[in-house]
Parts: sequence; structure tokens; C-alpha cells
Amino acid sequence: MKRYFSTNVLLVASLVSSVAAGEAAREPLAEERAEVLFRRGLELMDAGRFARACPMLEESRRLDPAMGTTFRLAECYEHTERLGEAFMLYQEVTSEARRRHAEERAAFARARLVALGPRVAVVNLIVPDETTWAPGLTLTWDTRELDRGLWNAGLVVTKGKHVLAATAPGKRPFRREVTVTAAGTLVDVEVPPLADEVTRRRVVLQLEPLPRPMSIEDRRWLSLGALMVGLGGLTMASVAGLSTWLATSGTAGEPASEASSTTSVAAAAGIGLAGVGLFAAGSLWRAAPAGQVQIAITPRPGGGAGVLRLSF
Repeated sequence: MKRYFSTNVLLVASLVSSVAAGEAAREPLAEERAEVLFRRGLELMDAGRFARACPMLEESRRLDPAMGTTFRLAECYEHTERLGEAFMLYQEVTSEARRRHAEERAAFARARLVALGPRVAVVNLIVPDETTWAPGLTLTWDTRELDRGLWNAGLVVTKGKHVLAATAPGKRPFRREVTVTAAGTLVDVEVPPLADEVTRRRVVLQLEPLPRPMSIEDRRWLSLGALMVGLGGLTMASVAGLSTWLATSGTAGEPASEASSTTSVAAAAGIGLAGVGLFAAGSLWRAAPAGQVQIAITPRPGGGAGVLRLSF
């Protein structure tokens, strides 16, 4: 490996490279690709183009997480005001250098931590057990996914406004805006258990049309039946009216008899029946093809829907 803080790191990096080369799960030519990206990232940093350099160093570190790449990425983050991420990467470099007994490199990374300390704050990210039980739970801080190692731990951030979000399949997303008022402060942020997502089922109600819509011939026969009913009612009213007239003829000034009252009621009923029958006969006789009425009901977007079809 050629990434180093000083010439003394070459031996240690070479040992790490030889161990990594033996891992079968590595991507093909991962180290070679990581080296190319690393060198290109350094060139962009030297040119002051840190916004373009950081993504290349990120990909290089993903392919081959060398300590030198981690340190350079922390530097790049520092120049793009991603101070919280830079601070955590410097911590990682410090721990790795101590593990390798590289005290000079550990001291150099520690110096960067001391310089960044007054410019950052710490968010105590609290994720209760009942929250972590949600399958597929993902936490993001300012749209960047947080590794599970940072859950229930101190998250180093810069002052200002940040957005914490939590998502999981079948759960309602959680989103909270966190404001860090000043550097050097500690802010507690808890992620509550995510509520179940209310699933809306689309219900479709559809009544099938009649097997055979009413034909014109059917209407005519029904019209004739209604006409007979109407004529029957008209006949009944006429007979009742005639009976009433005969019963009351020549009895002016005398109280109406019980029979007279009954025939009056029959006459009124006959007139009503005649009116209904004749009206139905006229309506049904009117030639009109069978039709269909369709009504569609949609209460609200995403809700149920209903379709009602009628034939006549």
C-alpha cells in the first residue's frame, strides 16, 4: 500500500494489504480500484476541490478501509464543514493507530481531535429496545444512514439544525428536527417505537346487471296489465259514484247513511287506482330501449371505491 502518513507506515500497510488480499469476499480488483480513487481524491484535495474529492475517498475507503484513506477522508470532511463526521473518523484513526502501536500517527490524529473539539457538539442518540425490534429499521442523520454502532451512543455533530429520521417496512416513518444551539453541548434525542402503518384496502362493490334487460315487448304487456287495472279502478269508481247518487237522490237534508259513506270511500279508492294504473300504462307503453345506469363512488384518494350498475 502506498497510502501513508509517513514512510514508516509502509510496512504496516503492506501487512494489512496481504491479509485483505486473502479474503474471498473482496470485490474483484478492489484494492487497485481503491488506490486509483485515493490518488485522484488527493489530487482534487490539492486543487482545493474538496466537494468532488470526498465521494472518491468514500468509495476508496469502502473498497479498502485503509487507515490512511480514513485519515484523508476526515481531512476532506473537515474542509467541507462535515465536522462531526470528521471528528468520528479521527477517533477511528486514533484507535486503529494505538492498536498497531503507531504512537506517532495516533498523536497526530489526537491533535486533530483536540482542534475540532470546541467546534462540535454531541447528540446522545437513544434507541430503546422496543424500537430496535422493528425489522428493517433504518436511522438516518441529515439523509445519511447511521451505522448500528452509533445507536445508543454519542453522535458528534456541528451546531445548527439537523434532521433525524427512522423508517421500517410496515411502519410509519419518524422524523424529528434537532437543533444544536452551540458547540460543546450535549443533546439527548430518543427514537420512539414506530407505529404500524395503516393499510388501506381498496374495496370494489359491483352489482352485476340483470340477466336480461326489460324489452319493449315486456313493457307493452306490463302496460296492458296496468291499463286493465286502471280501467278496473275507473269502473269501480263509476259504480260507487252511481250507487252514492242513487242512495242520496231525494234525501236532501237527511244525514248520510252508512251505506252511502262506504260507497263514497269505494269511489275514492277506485279513482286513485284508476289514476295509478293509467299512469303506469302510459309510462310503460312509451317505446324506449333498455338502458344502464352506472354510479361510481370514490370517498377519497387511497380509500375504497364503489361501482353500482342498474339495468332497466
